[in-house]
Amino acid sequence: MSENAISIVSLEKSFSNEQVLKGVDFSIEPSELCVIVGPSGSGKSTLLKCIAGLVSFDRGEVLIDGASVGSIPVEKRDLGYVFQDFEERLFPHMTVGENVAFGLRQSEENFSDDAIQQKIDESLELLAITETKDTLPSELSGGQQQRVELARNLVRGCDIMLLDDPLADLDYKLQKRMELEIRRIHETLGSTFVYVTHNQDQALKLADKLVVINQGMIEQIGTPDEVYQNPATAFVGRFIGDSDPLLGEVVGTDGANVRVDTPVGEIVAKPRGDTPDVGTEVMILVRPEDITIGQGTAELDNDLPATVQGRTYTGERTEFTVRLDGDAEDFQVVVSGNVPLEAFGNRTRIGWNADEGVAYDTLSVVETVTVDDLMEV
Repeated sequence: MSENAISIVSLEKSFSNEQVLKGVDFSIEPSELCVIVGPSGSGKSTLLKCIAGLVSFDRGEVLIDGASVGSIPVEKRDLGYVFQDFEERLFPHMTVGENVAFGLRQSEENFSDDAIQQKIDESLELLAITETKDTLPSELSGGQQQRVELARNLVRGCDIMLLDDPLADLDYKLQKRMELEIRRIHETLGSTFVYVTHNQDQALKLADKLVVINQGMIEQIGTPDEVYQNPATAFVGRFIGDSDPLLGEVVGTDGANVRVDTPVGEIVAKPRGDTPDVGTEVMILVRPEDITIGQGTAELDNDLPATVQGRTYTGERTEFTVRLDGDAEDFQVVVSGNVPLEAFGNRTRIGWNADEGVAYDTLSVVETVTVDDLMEV
């Protein structure tokens, strides 16, 4: 067996005159839960469908266990595929058990009735929906229907499961429960999961490996911690998690850091990659949880006056919105617990150390991405 369960090699795909995938390269190891995340229209669902065989590609290769599958039809690829519109794919006139059994009864392996019933029972037990076996889909909740669709795929014993944003249409609390279920199922089975979503928080929670895609190109590949803590481009820093941006021009260095002239004053920041030359335009990104507000900012590398614009208490943390002097953009500041700081309109100070703000001279691997684009991410 190949050391990679799936390998994507220089994959390209166009629809009409629009190129959707632009030389995509990455690999997924056996038993890995790989999440492909990107904004709407980034090519992530098209990429998943190319792996499945639902969409043909123009150039490149898709290899499964080291073997090219470009010419193998979808029904021969031995892959499970869970769609976003899962409720429309359940047969409404069949019970849960019959829905789960359908693929097995169509299989060329000619399973006996006893074997089919055993596989049904095992998959329903794994998904904690044994009691729904004789129930029609219309009588189930959205979460139960999602589990049935998962069971229909798992019962076939596929080594690779493809999931196309399957939680997108569920309510918030149900999404949270199903995220835990998907992690549990993956860890129990040890299969390879490829999961596509636009939800950055979900991607961080689920992934062993995170693939960030933008306009048909890979921006970064890494563990959730690597991608969140060390974004490769300004796009990744803006798209994955929250970050506060400052635009400016490099005016010098301070040891390993750069000094950047911005509308709010001079900022000291850590460069991402090689130190940019003096005169280079950069975008500084700071995570809201790395910013100190109120007392103690004078001891930090960057200490700035600001005006409180709003305060929200979420139960676990307090989120402040502040506006820096000289800058029209609002900054988000996150503090653990309930912090009853200054009211709206009051003056305060915020600050952070140099290594908590990263200066990017590379906005994106996509050359057409502009500063204005990133300010809207």
